[in-house]
Amino acid sequence: DLFRLDMTINKTISVFGGGCAGYSLIKELSKIDGVDINFYLGTNDIKDNYWGFWKNINDGFDFPIHAKWNKWKISDWNDEADFESFDNPYCIVKRSEWYDFCKNEASFKPVKFIAENIEEKNGIYYKDNREAIRSDYMFDCRTKSFESKVYKQQFKGFLIQANEDIFDSSTVNLMDFRCNQESGIQFIYLLPFSSRLALIEPTTYSYDTQNDDFYLNTLNEYMLEIYNVNNFKILNEEKGTIPLALLPDDNSPAIQVGVRGNANRPASGYTFYFIQLQVKKAFDCIIKSKDKFNLNIHSLLIQFLDKVFLDVLKSNPKLAPKIFISFGKSFTGNELANFMTNKIKIKSLLGMIINLPKVPFIKSFFRNLF
Repeated sequence: DLFRLDMTINKTISVFGGGCAGYSLIKELSKIDGVDINFYLGTNDIKDNYWGFWKNINDGFDFPIHAKWNKWKISDWNDEADFESFDNPYCIVKRSEWYDFCKNEASFKPVKFIAENIEEKNGIYYKDNREAIRSDYMFDCRTKSFESKVYKQQFKGFLIQANEDIFDSSTVNLMDFRCNQESGIQFIYLLPFSSRLALIEPTTYSYDTQNDDFYLNTLNEYMLEIYNVNNFKILNEEKGTIPLALLPDDNSPAIQVGVRGNANRPASGYTFYFIQLQVKKAFDCIIKSKDKFNLNIHSLLIQFLDKVFLDVLKSNPKLAPKIFISFGKSFTGNELANFMTNKIKIKSLLGMIINLPKVPFIKSFFRNLF
C-alpha cells in the first residue's frame, strides 16, 4: 500500500519530479482548498515531445489537444488494419503546451516551483542543501531506473519536414512494420501533421538497447523505401524508454505516480491517459482524507492479458506484424479505443481471442496461468 505521511499541522503537499506526472498532479491537486504545494521539478533540461491517447468525451478530462485524427491504422507489407472513430479520436498533447496548461491551472493557488533535485535515503527525502522535506503528502514522480533485463519499448522520434507532399495527413500509422525486423520487433509510429510535416518514430520492443545511429538509419531507410525520399529536414528529435512491465514496488514512503507508479499500460507503453486516472484517484484520496492510497489503475484482467500478449511476442518476435494486425482487425475504431483505455467489453475480448494466432497464445495462456 501507499501511505499518507502526517508530519506537519497544515495540509502541505510535496511533488517530486518535473515530468508529465508531476505537472498533472499540481494541476489537479491545486484545486483542493487549503493546500500548499511545493513542486520540486529538478534541474534537467527536457526536450519537447508528444504524448498520444484516445479521447472520450465521457472521461471528463480537459486537455490542450495539439492535434487529433479520426483515422488510424496498423500495417505491414502484406496487410493492414484500418480504424475510424469520431467518438474516440486519437489525440496528442505536446509536452511544452501541457506544462503551460498545468501551470496556468495551478496559478491561482499557492504552488511553489522549486528547481532542485531530490534525493531519497532511508525513507527520507532531502533537498539539494541536505534539508529533510516534511509534508502531509509526498508524491514521487521522478524518473525511475529499471534493470536492463526488463522488456522495454524504446524509441527515437524525428520531426521531419519534407520538400514535397508525401504524407496522408488524415491517418495516423500506429504501427508500421514495413521496416527491418532483423534486430527483433521494430515498427514505425507516424503522426502526420500535414502532407509535408510528420513525427516519425522508429520503435523497438526488446531487452537490448539500440544506439542513436540505429534509429537514424531506420528513419532514412523508411523514408527511401516507403516514400522514395532521401532529402528531408529534421526539425526536432525526442527519445525515450518505457518498461513493458509493471515494476516492483520499492517500498518508498512517498506515493508513487507515473511510470514509477506503474501508470504505463504493460503491453503498449501508453502512459499519459493512465497518469490522469492516477491523479484523479490521488485527488479523491486526499479529499476523503484516506490514510492509505491505492493508485492501481490496471485491473488483474488487464495485467494478465498484457502478460500473455507480451509473452507471445517475446517467444515469437517474427510473428509480431501478424499478431498486431490480427489484434487490430478484432476491433472497430471505438472498440480499439476502449480496449486501449482499459474499457474492455466481453464481445470485443472474444473477437480478439478468435482472431489471434491460436497455438502461441494457448501455450502462453497456460504458461502464465500456472
